[in-house]
Amino acid sequence: MLLEASSLSFSYGRRKVLEDISFTLSEGTSTAILGRNGSGKTTLMRLLLGFLKAESGTIRIDGKDTSLMTNRERASAIAYIPQTTSNVYSYSVLDTVMMGRAPSLTVFQHPGKKDEEKAEEALEMLGIEKLRARSVNAISGGERQLVLIARALTQDAKILLLDEPTASLDYSNQLLVMETAEKLREKGYALLFSTHSPEQALMNATNILILKETELIFNGNPENLLSGEILEDLYSRKLCIRKIDTGATERIVCIPE
Repeated sequence: MLLEASSLSFSYGRRKVLEDISFTLSEGTSTAILGRNGSGKTTLMRLLLGFLKAESGTIRIDGKDTSLMTNRERASAIAYIPQTTSNVYSYSVLDTVMMGRAPSLTVFQHPGKKDEEKAEEALEMLGIEKLRARSVNAISGGERQLVLIARALTQDAKILLLDEPTASLDYSNQLLVMETAEKLREKGYALLFSTHSPEQALMNATNILILKETELIFNGNPENLLSGEILEDLYSRKLCIRKIDTGATERIVCIPE
């Protein structure tokens, strides 16, 4: 077990956002978070990253309470991949990926040969090494998201948090990013990603968390959601969830009735 969250609660002022949330992340797993707008998905990630402090509960990584960790220790264990955005400064892909080495450097230390090698390894792992000299603002949204994943990999963190990783991407790039996430899971990384797409969660996650009205109402295998009742309750919609055998693979579709 890499990460264990136990009885987490958090409020913004008087507004309770999360209450008594518990779950674990293990090596080689991919966990999706589903929930309507305002359900606390992003807040939960910010708690795990240490950007917010829980009112109660604990977060442990490899058995160590993260509240006792330094920012550098936390960054070496858990990495964050935000939604893809255009950068104000037109850094090269290689320079952007090397920024992931910052937690391993002192304040006055500059990246060296080993840091560049780490960045090159991450680019090669994701198959985007040919983009190294390109500006991050001159590549596709899907490629830019892979660059952000590569940057996270250079931190040497084994836990990856992806905040709606395919938001605003076209269908082809959505598939590219989620296929890459699956390859990382197979390499032993633990992934936690938020999404507004039940289909994406059902197709790409080994475990699903569902948040509703401050509570974790489901924590389990995607197969247990195929009957539809829990997702229908979450979205207040009648849904048709079916497995479709395409011949080459089995896919899951989720459409309103």
